[in-house]
Amino acid sequence: MLRIPRILPYRALARSLSQCSFAAGDKIHGYQVQRAVEVPEFSLNAIELEHMKTGSKHIHLERDDSNNVFNVLVRTVPKNDTGIAHILEHVVLCGSEMYPVRDPFFKMMDRSMATFMNAMTGSDFTMYPFSTQNSKDYQNLMSVYLNAVFFPRIRKVDFLQEGWRLEHEVVEDKKSPIIFKGVVFNEMKGYMGNSDYLITEALQKNLLPDHTYGYSSGGEPIAIPQLSWEELKQFHHDHFHPSNAVFMTYGDMPLENHLEMIDRDVMKRFSEITPDTQIPAQQRWTEPQFKVVTSPPDKMAANPDKQSAFSVSYLLPEICDVYETFVASVVAALLTDGPTAPLYKSLVESGVGSSYSPMTGYFGRLREGVFSCGLQGIAEKDHGWVENTIYETIQNASENGYAKERVDALLHQIELDMSHQRSQFGLGLTFSILPVWAHGADPFTSIQVKDTLKKFRKNLRADKEYLQKKTAELFLGNDHRLGLLMKVDEKYKEKIELTERGLLAERVEALNKKDRKNIFKQGLELQKLQNEVEDLSCLPGIALSDIPRRPQRYEAVRSVHRAAPVYLNEQPTNGVSYFNAIVPVNGLDEELYSYLPLFCECLTEMGTQDEDYESFAQRQEMYTGGLSASMSIQSHYNDVMKHEAAIHLNSHALDRNTGQMFAMWKDLWQGFSFGNHTRLQTLLSQRAQRLANGLSFSGHAYAMKNAAQGLAPSAYLSELCNGVSQINFIKDLSASPDIEKTARILQQIGDHVFNSSSSSPRYAINVSPQHTPTILRHLNSFIETVDATPPPSDFSWKVGGIDLPFTKRNDIDLPLAVNFISTCCKTVPYSHADNPSLRVLARLMSTKFLHREIREKGGAYGSGASQGSDGVWKFYSYRDPNVDKTLDTFQHGVKWAVDGKFTQEEMNEAKVAMFQSIDSPVAPSSRGLSYFSSELDNEIIQSHRERLLDVTREQLIEAATTYLLNKGSSSSSTVIGPTSNGSAADA
Repeated sequence: MLRIPRILPYRALARSLSQCSFAAGDKIHGYQVQRAVEVPEFSLNAIELEHMKTGSKHIHLERDDSNNVFNVLVRTVPKNDTGIAHILEHVVLCGSEMYPVRDPFFKMMDRSMATFMNAMTGSDFTMYPFSTQNSKDYQNLMSVYLNAVFFPRIRKVDFLQEGWRLEHEVVEDKKSPIIFKGVVFNEMKGYMGNSDYLITEALQKNLLPDHTYGYSSGGEPIAIPQLSWEELKQFHHDHFHPSNAVFMTYGDMPLENHLEMIDRDVMKRFSEITPDTQIPAQQRWTEPQFKVVTSPPDKMAANPDKQSAFSVSYLLPEICDVYETFVASVVAALLTDGPTAPLYKSLVESGVGSSYSPMTGYFGRLREGVFSCGLQGIAEKDHGWVENTIYETIQNASENGYAKERVDALLHQIELDMSHQRSQFGLGLTFSILPVWAHGADPFTSIQVKDTLKKFRKNLRADKEYLQKKTAELFLGNDHRLGLLMKVDEKYKEKIELTERGLLAERVEALNKKDRKNIFKQGLELQKLQNEVEDLSCLPGIALSDIPRRPQRYEAVRSVHRAAPVYLNEQPTNGVSYFNAIVPVNGLDEELYSYLPLFCECLTEMGTQDEDYESFAQRQEMYTGGLSASMSIQSHYNDVMKHEAAIHLNSHALDRNTGQMFAMWKDLWQGFSFGNHTRLQTLLSQRAQRLANGLSFSGHAYAMKNAAQGLAPSAYLSELCNGVSQINFIKDLSASPDIEKTARILQQIGDHVFNSSSSSPRYAINVSPQHTPTILRHLNSFIETVDATPPPSDFSWKVGGIDLPFTKRNDIDLPLAVNFISTCCKTVPYSHADNPSLRVLARLMSTKFLHREIREKGGAYGSGASQGSDGVWKFYSYRDPNVDKTLDTFQHGVKWAVDGKFTQEEMNEAKVAMFQSIDSPVAPSSRGLSYFSSELDNEIIQSHRERLLDVTREQLIEAATTYLLNKGSSSSSTVIGPTSNGSAADA
């Protein structure tokens, strides 16, 4: 898939575009309109403004969309590896002039109906976005964000908590060892164990070494303790100024209101400056360079002897030319994307490695574009072959070009992507526009995609060798290219720890008695501050009464077609048809369940008995957004011991191509094939590599699945198919030489799933009303052709039947620098009267207790609790330097709840926060699918909603007492990390 257009999420609903109410020269609240244009492909008006006093730039995208967005980007250009921009991103959210409370950002999460809230640090920017559908909430959040970004307190205690500090391991015990602590410090230690992150960092640093890109914006743990509080304050003074910021707003709320607040609360306190934050172009090399970096061994690697990675990266032209950037992204996509791409065939299908190296493709967010391609999962000795193969493949593409069918398919994907609707359209636009706008690209040209496509097609018609010439222009003779080899160092973790211990020893040895006394005192003061009950009356918020008791609901119309249940959702889908099918795997042998995720991944990637995988893949790209299969594991809303395991098939296509879409599903249903063993091994190796790479990024999710597996059938299947068990299973399967056996088992699963005697699928269609007759005709034909057995009921719930493997504690030893921890216990299902109480309690405990104890005091990057519809309560921590201390804190959280150490106001805030996700925008493609997916009807959902709104303080205490207190013998814990007990600090 093409990367750049994918960022431009979707065209508007089928509706008229209102006339733009602004014109160049208009003056509004200290701003002057520079340009105002209509962008019909996205049904929006774009208005560019400049603040007359500060020179700050602002774009407003006026559109009939209630999910309004605010985003401000500040250019941040660190000149060292201390993580100064990253730490500042955290610290500015720890209190400001108007909101002098600890962590107003996190506290606003409980006082808002935001559909998105975050802050993020890029290589050369820091960004603060939010979105909400509530106008009062929008004004509240914008006030908090503006004051935080431009007028933060930046107290030393916040720097110590979020950045780094020296502190006694046990704060109250001055005899305990002094160690490094800090949220960002521990967060970045977590990254050091992930090879994807390490190679991405090394690529950027070595390809663009001369300025800010030559440093780690996130920070290197060994360098973070070099940063001082004074330097942090100066960095804010130098960078966080309106003249060095660009703003974007989006949605149907009045622009005038936004500008009035920004001008009043921010701009009037500043004058225009010329910030020294411009990033010069990288000086071009006269000859290619080669670098070697190291990474830790991966215990999850399928082949221990093939853990190296090699990539070739090219520095391309600056991204300020939107059209040329688009062409570069097209060329990159043609070279790398999909099984018919030349680099995929020459590299991934060679068997030399497992999958593309990280960063493969075009990256257009830095000042200059970057193209990278390589292979991971290789033997170190094969890096020369990879390098030569990349050069030869690109040379061949520049001489022979690309098949017309591939170019046409790629252009079709762009057209489809413009029409496909996503719920966070506006947010996606700000993410795509702000970074390139800050580098001088025309933001309006970036969203006027039709003009770009028109120019591109014109150039293709005028010159049949246009793409060949562009390939040669970008790559041949481009000496600014980097060969990067990452190889495993068995002592990597040991060396990192030795370096950290050496730095710590150096710092501790330099302390005199007064320093040690101050460190002890400082730790106690910080802990006291963290324990203080704050007056939060200065913070704005949404009242519980602002949440509607009956929100808008979408309900599908059920009918029967050829004896099969079909759920029809007529929605404004903008000329795109959406198809879903759920096929239960009733009667499948339990020992085959571990193969189901691989079956799903390979099903649509292997071709059919009559069509090879390349041709089938080309057909998918030409007519659809891709055919997809995935596991569906559902727990019954009324009984946690009932579950449904199924294959979920889904796809979407432009209305004119729905016939082709169903034809492909028919071909696959009747003629699936796993007979191409070479292709199967390629896909298996790719899956093994991807799963292994993802563990250190999402370790808390894996810890929760593993800890919950013995508590409910659906939780067990989730671990088996999506957890650590699946990683280990795929690792062993990938290393096995018997690919024929794997193919036979996958074929056996397919025979069972799609066999007419055992298959009992249900279907759902989301479509515009005018296309309903056509798509139902195609669906009827499909159902008749596949001839599945009519189900006795729409759903295939299975009761029990699984021997649940309960373990009190499971330690998964991995060479990481931090831990991922979870404790789980069994509770009650979704429809139970106490489930809403537990859900509110989970949110309340997460923000009012666990955040303070585990993140602020303990130094973990994140923590929380959740109550699932599967009847399992889950505690978790993320990138945590502790183990036993955190496990104890989970239980202290239960005691905190049982003792009722929370206020009515805090409970109401937790309720408000619950509805951020419950009432979040739903794209037309997903509306009305809750019953189809899990038999959850609107009446049950409404009853659950009312219980959430009405739950009392007494009910929360009773729920904590009944389901969480003294559950030690029946709870299960999992620790993923470097030690089997104690803490990383202890070790």
